[in-house]
Amino acid sequence: MEILYSQTILAFLMKVRRFSLAILSNEMGLKVGRTRFYIGRISYPLQFVVFDHPSKLGHFISSLYEIGINKLYLLENEEEIKNLLRHELAHYITFIEHGENVPSHGKEFKAVCKRYGWPSAISKARVPIEKALKNKRIVDKVRKLLSLSESHQPEEAKQATIKAKELLSKYNLEITEVDDETLVIRTLEKKRSSAKLQAIAEILRTFFVYPVLNHGRGILYLEVIGDRVNVEVAEYVAHFLDKHFEILWNKGRKKDPLLKGTAAKNAFFKGLAKGYQCQKHAPSKGLVRIEKDLIKRVETFYPHLTVSRCRSTYSERAIKVGEHFGRTLKIREGIKKRLTPLLSWVNLS
Repeated sequence: MEILYSQTILAFLMKVRRFSLAILSNEMGLKVGRTRFYIGRISYPLQFVVFDHPSKLGHFISSLYEIGINKLYLLENEEEIKNLLRHELAHYITFIEHGENVPSHGKEFKAVCKRYGWPSAISKARVPIEKALKNKRIVDKVRKLLSLSESHQPEEAKQATIKAKELLSKYNLEITEVDDETLVIRTLEKKRSSAKLQAIAEILRTFFVYPVLNHGRGILYLEVIGDRVNVEVAEYVAHFLDKHFEILWNKGRKKDPLLKGTAAKNAFFKGLAKGYQCQKHAPSKGLVRIEKDLIKRVETFYPHLTVSRCRSTYSERAIKVGEHFGRTLKIREGIKKRLTPLLSWVNLS
């Protein structure tokens, strides 16, 4: 599943939040704040994302308290959007009251929908696939027209702009002319942060993406943010490194039998990242520009992001051994069979 961000999507998410707060307050009788709702004295967060998926239209992920909406709903009318939100909020309430070990659309879920007087259709909250595909084609057409509006041929640019505005008005769309989508993929799922994850994240930075550790309830995701090709490459790299780091640790212990224990292993992973980064030459102006652009996007899409590090006492001996293996780490050989169509776009060492 791919999470998407753009200026259009951010505007849509603001509307989704507004609809959700109204449903919680007016239909469910719950106290609400700007970003949370309350049941008794306990508050629960409201977090929303837009994702791209061929068949799933919405989700509620309990570990992240996250409601997801398929990008196809960008073109849906207000009531269809609200019906999907009612459906996902019903999942949220079912989780609060019964936990995770109940059927997704079982009697508990249906009882929640009935409690608030919602029609049985809310328990389905589906958009016909034909309509969904039509919505996607319309959005794609508008984006293409907006790109043509930047044409160097004045007449072509003029006609494309007129047609795009007609479609925007007809379907009540709000797509800006500069609206590049930023992709987010959750690459690795762990129970907690670690020196290993931090090291993988540091290496992923060299692949023109911005890694973020997203903490949930008893779970943590390593997310990578950037343009589509770079994110897809980084996803494969993350999975490759997750396994290959363990192989290199075993080789490191053979090289230096004195390396033992978790502290040494963490230091070794830190050294791996440091050594790999030493392979890279000084960053080009293009890379610096990409990094600045990524930081700006992340600050927009993750306004409450904080930076944290694993606090550990590292063994210099283990770091040096890790650096040795990091300087010779070759990622290309490990993933080239799976990434052949993409390798021409990136510089894998």
